[in-house]
Amino acid sequence: MMLRFIQILMIALTTLTTQWAYAQTNIKGEVRDMANNSLMENVNIKNIYTQQGLTVQSDGQFTIPVKKGELIEFTKVGYQTVRVRILSEKEPEFYKIIMNKAPIELREVDIRGKPLDYKKDSIRYRKTYDIVMRKEHKDDVDMRSMPLAMLSKKNRQEWAFQEMYAQWEQEKYIDFVFNDKLVSRITYLQDEDLKTFMRLYRPQYEFLRNVSEYEYLDYIKSCYYHYKKAKK
Repeated sequence: MMLRFIQILMIALTTLTTQWAYAQTNIKGEVRDMANNSLMENVNIKNIYTQQGLTVQSDGQFTIPVKKGELIEFTKVGYQTVRVRILSEKEPEFYKIIMNKAPIELREVDIRGKPLDYKKDSIRYRKTYDIVMRKEHKDDVDMRSMPLAMLSKKNRQEWAFQEMYAQWEQEKYIDFVFNDKLVSRITYLQDEDLKTFMRLYRPQYEFLRNVSEYEYLDYIKSCYYHYKKAKK
């Protein structure tokens, strides 16, 4: 009786395994960089449900087994994570994954060990000046239909404040990312040398917003080599 039960159990397990394998399908595709449409390598791909994964090679191509309803995750340092839900194992026949560089999210810690949260600080100030910040900006006003807007002293003052505030936020973001603790940790510079270096090689806001974390750290290293060479 026991032998018969084991045989039935083995047949059932074999059937389930066969059905599961049959339900799985290999999907194929490629991963490209949004910035220049080039094929990407060293992208980590993982099936969140089965935990199966692989790393994309230099040709940017991938093949991974999936089933309907599963979630596939694409990750790479310095890029935004992409997740794709498999709605069908057969369509599309080929996946073209586009990955975009992620903004730098580095954290600074003050001498008391508490994080200086740039975003919370910025939100707090925006709430303080909410009345002015919610009003139309200069670029949003059609001067052809509202020619008197430029003649209003109040409008000019509010627009000037909005521009000043936007500039202040950008400078604050640069200070947050290009901070002395991070720079010192990479360059080993201290005191006046560190201050001079940070003044000479202070990056632009747009650069920091568009560069990957790896490229940003490489920028600091390159600037350091240039700085040491110029001092000789």
